[in-house]
Amino acid sequence: MNQATLAEKVGVSTKTIRRWIKYFDLDCKKNDHGHYIFDETDYLFFCEIRDQIRNGIPKDELNLKPRRRGIVREVKEVSATIEQPTFQDQLAEIMKRLERNERKLDEKASEVVSYQLLQQRKEIEELQQKITNLEVYIEVLEKERANERMKEAARVIEAPDTPRAKRKKLWNSFFKVRHPEPQN
Repeated sequence: MNQATLAEKVGVSTKTIRRWIKYFDLDCKKNDHGHYIFDETDYLFFCEIRDQIRNGIPKDELNLKPRRRGIVREVKEVSATIEQPTFQDQLAEIMKRLERNERKLDEKASEVVSYQLLQQRKEIEELQQKITNLEVYIEVLEKERANERMKEAARVIEAPDTPRAKRKKLWNSFFKVRHPEPQN
């Protein structure tokens, strides 16, 4: 059987099979094209590795029996001894994973909401600062406008050449007594 078939039967990925071959320095057969080929003894050996790893044994502490080469006559008996997880065990494992993923999703959602709230709070503070700056600027402009109005009013009051003032000057010029200047 090829690597993909073995990986499917063992229940792992093809990368995991290659990783185990490299990590445990396994001597596996290759075909003319350099692809790994496996037989039933290899299958049993990789199932043993898988089972030990699933039981929580670290890779460097695995108890690996040397593979026997030749015809295996007890394949059916040995494969029957390999414990396959029951449906209930598989369902319980899936439920645990689902709960773990839901917790992670909730945590991530909370983090996103917290980040968005902080960003919105920062934007609101920036807008409040801009409003405060605009209020100060408006006050300055209103004071300048009031000063300009005061100056304009002062100019109007001080303006001597209004039409009424001109008439008065003209009137006074008619009735003023003029003395001739002495001639020498």
